[in-house]
Parts: sequence; structure tokens; C-alpha cells
Amino acid sequence: MESIFEDMSSEVGSECSEEKKSEKPKRSAFVFVTTEIDDRSIALEDLRKIREVKEVYLAHGAYDIVARVSGESFDHLREIVLKQIRNLSSIKSTLALTIV
Repeated sequence: MESIFEDMSSEVGSECSEEKKSEKPKRSAFVFVTTEIDDRSIALEDLRKIREVKEVYLAHGAYDIVARVSGESFDHLREIVLKQIRNLSSIKSTLALTIV
């Protein structure tokens, strides 16, 4: 088996480009949002105004809106959800699931 891996080593490199080495990985989370009955469209527009919110979808079922949020760290994501998203008057509750 050693010879198989030796042959593959010339094809598969473990080095990253200089650009990738300097990039800090972003962290993301899906935020499931419950709104007041008549505030779905208002909450949708409010969420779209937050820079870290990358995608927003209306949903049917247990939650009214699903948003994908991106930040520099898990602490940054927590701050976005707690201080920006949950403070919107049109939002009743949230559930955040971080992407590992």
C-alpha cells in the first residue's frame, strides 16, 4: 500500500494557495423566525436590511421565515441574532442552528 500512496502524492498536493491561507473562514447559521401573524412581510424586509443576512425565505409550518446569516465567528453570529435580529419589533422568536 505504501507504493500506492507514494504515487498519489505527486498528484494530490496538501499546500493551499497564499490567498486561501490568509482567508479567515466565515461562520454561518440558519435562523428560524416566528413573527406576529400580520408582520411576515415587514420582518422579511427588516431582515434583508441586515448586512450579515445572506439569504431570507418565507416558510410555511412551524416557522414563518428562514434566514442564512454569516459572520466572522460564532460569537459574532450570536451577537447578530441577539442584538440585531431578535430586537426587530416584527419578530416574535428565533431559533438559530449553526453550521459546523
